Amino acid sequence: VLQVREDLRNPKTQNIDLSLILTPAHTLRPGVATYNVRKQDHRLHVRLDNKLIAESELALEKGLPTRIECDIVNTDRALGATLSYQISRRYGEAGLPQDTIHANIRGSAGQSFGAFLAPGVTLELEGDANDYVGKGLSGGRLIVYPPRSAVFKAEENVLVGNVCLYGATSGSCFFRGMAAERFAVRNSGVTAVVEGVGDHGCEYMTGGRVLVLGGTGRNFAAGMSGGIAYVLDMNRDFEGKVNQEMVELSGIEDPTEIAFVRGLIEDHHHYTGSELAARILLDFTRALPRFVKVLPTDYKRVMQEEAVKAAEAKKAEYPLPILPGNPVRTLHEESKKKEHQHEAREKKKDDLMDIEESVGDAKADKKRSALVLDKTRGFMKYQRRAEKYRNAKTRTRDWQELSQRLNEDELKYQTARCMDCGVPFCQSDTGCPISNIIPKWNELVFQNQWKDALNRLLMTNNFPEFTGRVCPAPCEGACVLGINEDPVGIKSIECAIIDRGFEMGWMVPSPPQYRSGKTVAIIGSGPSGLACADQLNKAGHLVTVYERSDRVGGLLMYGIPNMKLDKNVVQRRVDFMGAEGVKYVTGCHVGEGDVTLESLRAEHDAVVIATGATVARDLPIPNRNLEGIHFAMQFLHRNTKSLLDSGLSDGEYISAKDKHVVVIGGGDTGNDCIGTSVRHGAKSVANFELLPQPPPERARDNPWPQWPRIYRVDYGHSEVKTHMGKDPREYCVMSKDFVDDGEGNVKGINTIRVEWTKGASGSWDMKQVPGSEQFFPADLVLLSMGFLGPEDRALGGVVEKDARKNVKTPPGKYNTNLKGVFAAGDCRRGQSLIVWGINEGRMAARDVDSYLTGVGTQLPVTGGIVKRPPYELLAKVDGAPLDLITAAA
Repeated sequence: VLQVREDLRNPKTQNIDLSLILTPAHTLRPGVATYNVRKQDHRLHVRLDNKLIAESELALEKGLPTRIECDIVNTDRALGATLSYQISRRYGEAGLPQDTIHANIRGSAGQSFGAFLAPGVTLELEGDANDYVGKGLSGGRLIVYPPRSAVFKAEENVLVGNVCLYGATSGSCFFRGMAAERFAVRNSGVTAVVEGVGDHGCEYMTGGRVLVLGGTGRNFAAGMSGGIAYVLDMNRDFEGKVNQEMVELSGIEDPTEIAFVRGLIEDHHHYTGSELAARILLDFTRALPRFVKVLPTDYKRVMQEEAVKAAEAKKAEYPLPILPGNPVRTLHEESKKKEHQHEAREKKKDDLMDIEESVGDAKADKKRSALVLDKTRGFMKYQRRAEKYRNAKTRTRDWQELSQRLNEDELKYQTARCMDCGVPFCQSDTGCPISNIIPKWNELVFQNQWKDALNRLLMTNNFPEFTGRVCPAPCEGACVLGINEDPVGIKSIECAIIDRGFEMGWMVPSPPQYRSGKTVAIIGSGPSGLACADQLNKAGHLVTVYERSDRVGGLLMYGIPNMKLDKNVVQRRVDFMGAEGVKYVTGCHVGEGDVTLESLRAEHDAVVIATGATVARDLPIPNRNLEGIHFAMQFLHRNTKSLLDSGLSDGEYISAKDKHVVVIGGGDTGNDCIGTSVRHGAKSVANFELLPQPPPERARDNPWPQWPRIYRVDYGHSEVKTHMGKDPREYCVMSKDFVDDGEGNVKGINTIRVEWTKGASGSWDMKQVPGSEQFFPADLVLLSMGFLGPEDRALGGVVEKDARKNVKTPPGKYNTNLKGVFAAGDCRRGQSLIVWGINEGRMAARDVDSYLTGVGTQLPVTGGIVKRPPYELLAKVDGAPLDLITAAA
């Protein structure tokens, strides 16, 4: 504790009272912190230098040239300092050869851009920079110029801030624009070119060369004791701005010096594209007399003395003749000497390891060993790495998921291929229906920021674990890279993000803190119903989902086989939503018994119809009523239910074992029937398609970014080919009639080939090919020809339908003709993809929320964007909440 020594008092200090200053703070304010009690987070893990270091791995380890491109904002400070530390730690003061690491940067840099930059690094900034640019520059090179689209004159505008090159020791700088005050203060070795400076330029400078191609502020060269400055004095007013206490002014007369200055201007024009430099070089002879040389007097004297000593030493030299063989011996000795010096330097480096380097860090070791890829040119360097199916010979023995997920390195290759397009079509109307912000979470995965990627993904997609497994990925069809290369594996990345979220425990149920007291009934628990329930629950409403099956999930649970979508994944999400407050009622057939549409309207504030389009398209040809002919969805539903209930031991499913199976209709559902039949042990499998075989590449009427209608081989097709020798698909086949075996069972199908021709109007006409009749044996026929619309039973006969037999709603809206009744999903838009169902549910939830609150909604639209409702509505609705309900996407 400091105390005043009273014995040292004198007349000047006898009235000074220092007691208030020396009193400990804790005696005045009990409990106050008098030492460091809170750890400070410098957020070093998100600094931009980490990107530079990661992408410079080859340069750091092997000295290979590296090119980096990135953006910068003014909160990115001291860019290049940590990278320079890594270089110095490996290569010492000498650093790397010039321009080994070249970073092209865009934006506005924060303070200390390029601070302590080591030899071998070039930072080229298109934009501007804050104060302290090049502070302590130690051999690197800085190039700064305005954006190429800028319309202002660079030489008349400040480009870099105050105190640039403070304490810089070596290196070079080229600034196309003006620098603010105290440029090159205490510079001791850097060569710099700038197009104008503020007050106090070259203050206390001790070395280096500075070329100013423009005006200066006052007090130039104050305290300047070394180095040389060259100033282009166009207005003949420079002399009055110089502090001539320690310097003298003169013209440039030495030819060597003239060549040096001209060379600097040429370099400046080369690196920055400076218009001013080009104009000077256009008539350099006329501009030369305008240059003023600023030279410290003491520095001039020392230079003259050194020149005299060098001349005398050269004059005194008398080199002896070299005998034959000496040069060889000398070179050998020099090489040995350099080898010993290198070994000594490496040993010293090991002995003087930083203390933090000596402590083991598993995370740092993992990061150093992590895969380093070129994100800027990844789309040119790396090939698509797609998920591989398990071996077709063995995977048909079980019902486990088909795909082998990509590992972390393979995912990084995929994210490196994402071009971060200016117009990302993958999230446009022709791409992802829910407008997933795909380039954003691709970049976050590339940067190993998985949790941030998860949060970004969940803002737009309620169920990425479903779409990441069974969506046909229209986003990949619209990928810009897909124009001339294989598209980015977006679907694999999406699935990996959500799976990691559950594995790492980041997915934690979060029931809403606010409950509105409003109740909503949702009929159907498919993708649209669950998405709508999830959104409305987040908005604070009490949601009950009614499902006619014994398990929640609808199409996701029973319409898609387990090997394509594991039902544990579906049940995990159902349980997750249940933990957040969504209620389920299973085994409830709305429209039968006590539970009807009208009863739900009476019990709830709103009802959402999300039953899907479950009326299958039939094939009304002779003998359709024979046994063994089933709709595809009946076949798949009963198979999955039996699998989940008893592992297929109860026999409550339609078996294809030892049967000739014919699947009529293609698409995903037909392929699922094929794969399921193979696992049952079918004798043969055929698949009829009425349309012709698609082309191997896009047709002229199917341009990018439309979904590519091309020939594909799905998992079921490859399994049939592996086990039965040929692809099961038969194109341009029309079924004429089913054949009876005499006992009421189907035994085959009579077919005929058809031919498609384009008429004069551009429409396609189908005609039968005479003599192409063919009989196909069939003990089991599965009809997979699509769906016509929703069942009438749940609609109660009072919900209006459109011409396509779907629930009718106003354009862009989801409300039906009944007040408080809404529709979403396939029952409204017709059969479609799961991702479209999710979008329908999310958008319907917005309409329901607006209807219930009366003040609009803060549930997001497609793309995760939250639109604010008109605030004037708040005052008009009685009982409206004072604060709008904020719902996460």
